[in-house]
Amino acid sequence: MVEITDFVPHSPVPPAVVEAYRGRVPDEIVEVWERYGYGTFGEGFVRVIDPALYEEQLGDRIGKTQGDGIAIPVMTTGLGDLITWEPSIGALVLLMFRSHRVRGLGRAHSFFTLLRMDGVEHLEEDLEWDLFPQAVAAQGPPAYDECFVHVPLPVMGGPGTVDTLRKRQTLTAIQVMVELQGAIGH
Repeated sequence: MVEITDFVPHSPVPPAVVEAYRGRVPDEIVEVWERYGYGTFGEGFVRVIDPALYEEQLGDRIGKTQGDGIAIPVMTTGLGDLITWEPSIGALVLLMFRSHRVRGLGRAHSFFTLLRMDGVEHLEEDLEWDLFPQAVAAQGPPAYDECFVHVPLPVMGGPGTVDTLRKRQTLTAIQVMVELQGAIGH
């Protein structure tokens, strides 16, 4: 059973979405959708998202070119990253558009367990969230469908500091980052 003690619900996941992805994503993700719905957790840093919307809007911009080519968006972060389920490796993968890098997060069960047990330490080590709490302190928390994005992006010459973070709509921010710097092939 997935335990998320700080989940803040945004809306329920429609049964049609759950059924469309059941068997395509790990049981733990389905459990989160059914038990918690869409919303935030991990001190507001991680967002459970609508995979169909993100697949439709991002398409090949997700950059999955290796293995079976399947990367299902399941979560985002408060810094505009995308977390996908990748069946060919049986793991969650963090696409860090802010630094144009990829990081493996392991099995879904491990991800939720580590977050529950290690909290902020897990966010710091595996999701590189360091600037997020500073941005929240300075600007307030982003809405469910928002994130903080560097303006300008570090890969475009920006300093990547907390004072360059701006709130943006997450899906639009990801689209713009991919347009400017290219998809992260993985």
